[in-house]
Amino acid sequence: MRLRKQKAFSLVEMIIAISIIALFGGLVATNIIQTYRNHQIAEAQSITQRDLNLMIDRVSRVLRSTTLILETTETGLKVRGYPKVNDPAPSEIYFYIENSALKYSVIPPTGTAPNYTYDPNDAQYFTLLPKVTNSVANPLWRYYDENSDLLAFPVNKADVRIVETLPFALDSGNALSAPIGISTKIALRNFKTNL
Repeated sequence: MRLRKQKAFSLVEMIIAISIIALFGGLVATNIIQTYRNHQIAEAQSITQRDLNLMIDRVSRVLRSTTLILETTETGLKVRGYPKVNDPAPSEIYFYIENSALKYSVIPPTGTAPNYTYDPNDAQYFTLLPKVTNSVANPLWRYYDENSDLLAFPVNKADVRIVETLPFALDSGNALSAPIGISTKIALRNFKTNL
């Protein structure tokens, strides 16, 4: 009876094979992780951009219906206007930044025209953007006169005819490393002098 010679992998061959498999596995895993991270960033950008567009839409509708400007700062704007199209009287609406979130409050009027009163206890609070990076140095609001000239702070409320909003926002999941910005200028319809 003859003994057959069995062929097996040597220790060196095994180490080389394991190294090649580990290298290939590492490359595949890195690619999968990077693809997942890129997906998270793209999704965060999309959601943040959508939120910015919704904020611009909400602010534009309110400011176009504004009947009175009450306060103008770099990070806050208080007006009397119509938060809903079918509201019978203007509400007091205040857009402001609190704890890095862009919020607004709506105080409905009480009483009868023209002597409406606005009780702060009746305020309803809403969040437009959960994370903004605006500040006094990077203003959320800019104000322009009837000639489209930028007004310097402190702004004389009687001169305001156009309001520009420039929000810069981050996603709430911290996937974005830099804020996304958007801007729009809104003409205050009820303040036009060229009717």
